[in-house]
Amino acid sequence: MTRLMGTAVFLLCALCLFAHTAYAAEEGFTPNFSVQSKAAYLYNMDTGDVIYAQNAHEKLPPASLTKIMTAVLAMELADDLDFDVVVYPGYVQDFLYDYQYIQGNGIVSNAELMAGDELTIREALYALMLPSGNEVAMSLAHHFGGGQQGFVDMMNRRARELGMSNTNFVNANGLFDPEHVTTAYDLALLTMHAIELPGFMEIVNTTVYQSPAIKLHPDGIPWITTNRMIVPENENYYPPVRGVKTGTLPQAGRCFISTASKDGFTYLLVVMGAPYLDEDGAILPRQMAFVETRQFYEWVFDTFRVKTLVDKGRHVGDIELRLNMEQDRLRLMTAERFTALLPTEIEASSVEFELFVPDFLVAPVQKHDRIGEAALILNGEEKGRVDLLAAESVDASYILVVLESVREVTRSFWFKFAVVGIVMLIVFYIVMMIIRNNANRRSGYRPRRRL
Repeated sequence: MTRLMGTAVFLLCALCLFAHTAYAAEEGFTPNFSVQSKAAYLYNMDTGDVIYAQNAHEKLPPASLTKIMTAVLAMELADDLDFDVVVYPGYVQDFLYDYQYIQGNGIVSNAELMAGDELTIREALYALMLPSGNEVAMSLAHHFGGGQQGFVDMMNRRARELGMSNTNFVNANGLFDPEHVTTAYDLALLTMHAIELPGFMEIVNTTVYQSPAIKLHPDGIPWITTNRMIVPENENYYPPVRGVKTGTLPQAGRCFISTASKDGFTYLLVVMGAPYLDEDGAILPRQMAFVETRQFYEWVFDTFRVKTLVDKGRHVGDIELRLNMEQDRLRLMTAERFTALLPTEIEASSVEFELFVPDFLVAPVQKHDRIGEAALILNGEEKGRVDLLAAESVDASYILVVLESVREVTRSFWFKFAVVGIVMLIVFYIVMMIIRNNANRRSGYRPRRRL
């Protein structure tokens, strides 16, 4: 029940957050560099603005970005991350050995475990997310799913719960399969959820984790992150970046999900399909997902600023007022300050207001009564809405109230019914008198006069 409630809250927040205006390439707002990735999704986690989206809903192979879902399920299903133990099954080792032999060296990343090794779930998460251990992903799948397919079914069910409508998982580690696909947008939803899990960001923002003694490794194993953007000694180091996960396959290219914080704002960036091989099929010397990630963040931090579109208490219009003899209009003011993340060249002073209010108000009205709302329009696009309040208190005039009451009475059905009834009685009386007089004349009856 708790998990379902959490999912509902997450989806509600996600719908609100991801519904904000997108400064997308398709709409003419592009970065100051050439985007080489097949898909990218840049999202401001504080304001809910989608800053850039390219092919965000195109189904692509995610490679080891898959392991974010594996980690999410492990963290949600484990009773105790530091007590529950996962064992590396022998059949998983055999499978990965054969796969590595068929595909070639370098395809299957691992955490240097051996069949029979035992890890706590927390240790397994470090081994999964830092060196991107494929054997760890499959071991977790075996532990929680009773087998690989059982866990994959759980992954797809959880994806649907999180709103990942264009995602289909085939395995727990991301090894290539033409049916194993997701989108940049879906991965953003998944990562937003993962970030909320206690301990997740601590794990993915760790550069080196020295495991304790393991059954077949008495000295432990140092697990080093594949995310070089958080390693100070590396050429790709970029201080604002925290987490999250890399993924690389020849069929998927370079993939990377990260967050970055600077100047009070945090962004989430998904990059999929960055170049991996050159024209001759050789591996490029630079990790292009890292290169492009840095370009995205430098661009967004330099280009966008938070600007105030309207201050609290600003008068933005008025409305017709009735039943007050001293004034016939009531001023409206904004209920709160509204800010938006905007490109530096856009002037907040050019904002326009579209009012959504009744045709008129009837006194009395109290100051700060909510009257309606105003849409904030900038360059033809709605950036948000603020409530509109009455800027002053206004009493009703007694005479006008009485007159209005009379008018209301005369407009009522029962008043009209009564008037019609009275008219009909008068008409009936007149008709009856006419009939009576005619009958008297025909009978020669003359009323006697009194002496």
